[in-house]
Amino acid sequence: MNRTNVSRVRLASGIGMPTCFLLRKCTRSQTQVKVKAKRGGVGLNIRRKTQQALRLRGTHARAQAYESLGGSPSGSRKPGHRNRTRPLSRGWSKKSTTAGAAVVSPSTCTCSGGGGGGGRLPPPRATAFSGGGDGGEGDGDGGGKVPLGYASFLALILLTSKSLVCWCASDPETAFMSIDLGFLTFLGWLCLFAFRTAPLAVIRPFLIELGSAIIMEEMLFSMVLVNKIRPELDHKITKDFLVHHIASGIMGWLALYFCSRAPGTDMVGVGVVGTEVTTFLPVAFRESVRSKKIKESGISAVLGVLFPLAFCWRTYWSSKMWLRLLSVGRNYIATNPPVFQQFLWRTGEASVLTVVGSNVVWTYRILRGSLKIVMKNITGKKLDEKHFQKEIR
Repeated sequence: MNRTNVSRVRLASGIGMPTCFLLRKCTRSQTQVKVKAKRGGVGLNIRRKTQQALRLRGTHARAQAYESLGGSPSGSRKPGHRNRTRPLSRGWSKKSTTAGAAVVSPSTCTCSGGGGGGGRLPPPRATAFSGGGDGGEGDGDGGGKVPLGYASFLALILLTSKSLVCWCASDPETAFMSIDLGFLTFLGWLCLFAFRTAPLAVIRPFLIELGSAIIMEEMLFSMVLVNKIRPELDHKITKDFLVHHIASGIMGWLALYFCSRAPGTDMVGVGVVGTEVTTFLPVAFRESVRSKKIKESGISAVLGVLFPLAFCWRTYWSSKMWLRLLSVGRNYIATNPPVFQQFLWRTGEASVLTVVGSNVVWTYRILRGSLKIVMKNITGKKLDEKHFQKEIR
């Protein structure tokens, strides 16, 4: 019997049955794996297509939401840019918007696309404060307030820094005047921005406190510290400086007191402090006289134009703030506050009027001096340096 016949006999007698069974089972398992793999690939493709459809629906919903908020979802994208969805962020909820204005906050904003697809807005790229009021000139209060004392601390830091600089400088008067003009110019423009812009309403009390603290710091430094630090300087203050600063200090602290009691007081406070944007001009005039550059045609022409115009505006603006304060006062007095608070309010009105009067006097002196310069240039006469030296004392 050959080997082939032996194999046939073994298969017929059942000796090779386990081996045949294992071969059939292995073949069937391979076939099932192939079928499942094919079906899984189809299911994977279906899932991918479904995710792409949902992503497109979410993108469409996000675009509609941006357009309803007044934005342009595709304005900042480059041509051919692929729109990719951002990961969903937690804590987003739906909030209705009022007509004519949309409110977006990090915790309250979603949009849902129609047809079952939903896309959530990403967090806004810019955060805006919302101030109350009609928004005409920025009226209204902001949300939170800056705690009291921060501005006074800044004034103390300025006093310390200025004292150290004057102690080390060869020309202390120019040094501390330059420090003051830089700080007050910045503060003045910031106050004007806060007056015009509603989102900055939240820092108006802070700016009023800062301006009042700076006034007290200037008086303390000019009347006491500068001569203690540099006795040879013999620095003296003028009567108009003293009157203006005392009235400004009273006005500032009372404005801070009434910010939460009489609506509109904060507007007047930052408006009056905003007049400090003209501080650089007296310092420039003083330095031009000391360096004898006032005789140069370019410097005299620039100062002769800017100086009168700036102080005319300063007088007009402070007068406008005083009239505005009277209007706020009528509304406040109509609420029948206590007698002591009425007295404080009238004191504040008188202090603002004093500040206006100081600006009127300074504007008159500047106009008179500018007119003299113009007339002497026309007639060909030389400028009298003694007159300028008297003005800067």
